[in-house]
Amino acid sequence: MPGKPRQSNFELLRLLSMLAIVAGHLFTEGHLIAHATPGTLLPCLLLGSGARVATNLFVLLGCWFLVGSTLPGAPDFAPGRRWWRLHFTVLCWAAPLTVAALAMGAHPGLKDALRGFLPFVGRPLWFASAWMSLLLLVPFLRHALELPARRLGALVAVGGLLLVFNSTLADFREGYLTDTFWFAWVYLFLGWFRLCAPDRLRRVPASAALATGLALYAALVLPEWWARAHIASHPAAPAVHALAERFLADLKCAPNFLCAFALFLFFARIDLGSVRWINAAARPAFAVYVAHQTPAFWPVLWPRVVRTPAWWGEPWTPLAALGATVAIYAAVALAETARLRLLEPRWTRTRAFAALARAVDRLCGVR
Repeated sequence: MPGKPRQSNFELLRLLSMLAIVAGHLFTEGHLIAHATPGTLLPCLLLGSGARVATNLFVLLGCWFLVGSTLPGAPDFAPGRRWWRLHFTVLCWAAPLTVAALAMGAHPGLKDALRGFLPFVGRPLWFASAWMSLLLLVPFLRHALELPARRLGALVAVGGLLLVFNSTLADFREGYLTDTFWFAWVYLFLGWFRLCAPDRLRRVPASAALATGLALYAALVLPEWWARAHIASHPAAPAVHALAERFLADLKCAPNFLCAFALFLFFARIDLGSVRWINAAARPAFAVYVAHQTPAFWPVLWPRVVRTPAWWGEPWTPLAALGATVAIYAAVALAETARLRLLEPRWTRTRAFAALARAVDRLCGVR
């Protein structure tokens, strides 16, 4: 039987989040913000500073559906098939792009070259490895959702104290273990939200959620803009820059998470039904992430393929970056659509895939 149609409000969020992630990497790794003119600095920052907020949106989106499939009373969650499909997606993109980068004359170093062929243990994409780790933990974490409401709320509060509060006060950036703990906490937080949160929080109007999310994003970007514009002339500018940059970059700090959660609530509250073109456009989003962030490839993507140095200091840089972001997404989406039709079924229908999936399920205590 065909599966339930995807909700296009969430699929639109998936699509927009990945476009924001690509744009963020284009502006930062392509050094477009660093070479922006005074007239283009603010639009460059607005377009290029949202990658980590969008990453948090991706975490919230994925955990929302994980919670939905593991609520009390749901069948046992078997992660094996999802785990190996994700592993195969990373391999199908990271390995060929690593070879392509080497053929283009890149010199990534032995570590980054090997990482492209080791989707999980090599951690070529930190998000993918942390998400695959979360899939292994969910069969155990789901039992926390069966706790009494007060105990589950206490667990989420303690996790928030350890992760959100500490990360807001001090600099705790990404790392494999901290990312995995963060993903696990977001899963538990959304479980609490869906099961136990006060009605006034779950029924926040969509307009209020959107306004809050956009206001928080502006509150993060505008100080960064001021600090960059006055970095050499105002004694407070370096400290403002460091704080704003950290809040924009650290998934776990309160301003970043609250901004992402408010925007997530907006998309959760609207209802677009099932719009075929939105769902089709959003489906390859994860592959777009893998393709443009493969460790050996992205250092040649921006200067050699996109040719960002030619844009430095130009007044049309923000518009060109928007076009390049859409073009990168579209190019990868077309290739990923072909991969899903031609390669994915050949892998998921094999005996090896079934055996490996069962092995992961047994590892997680699921039969």
